[in-house]
Amino acid sequence: MKGKITLITPPDIFENENPSVLFIHLNSEEQDAISQWLSTAEIDYDVNLYVYDNEPNASWIFYAMAQSEYKYINLNETNFITKALSGYVLGKSNTFYKVDDEELANVYSHINNNKIDNIEIFLERVLGGKRN
Repeated sequence: MKGKITLITPPDIFENENPSVLFIHLNSEEQDAISQWLSTAEIDYDVNLYVYDNEPNASWIFYAMAQSEYKYINLNETNFITKALSGYVLGKSNTFYKVDDEELANVYSHINNNKIDNIEIFLERVLGGKRN
């Protein structure tokens, strides 16, 4: 990757003109996949990555959502805050999600059709970039 990545986590706030992506509740496999994907992607622009994981900070989630053009939430890993906000998050434009429970997936599909099965699909769609 030729561009610079700025990683932003709660409670930090960061603003610039770079494209931003929000990740909510990445599991360890997704974290590894993102690292691997970014190491081989040829992205020649700077990007901000907001990452939320279990901090009791609902205000930061709202801030990060407002700053991020694209959002990803793993609904298999929610906490009490993200569980309460899941419908709101799914209702935002350019939000993608993962959920394994087919009954929940059916319900969520009425709010949002952007269900994905792996994080690489999301990365390809929102960051693009030629892969080595």
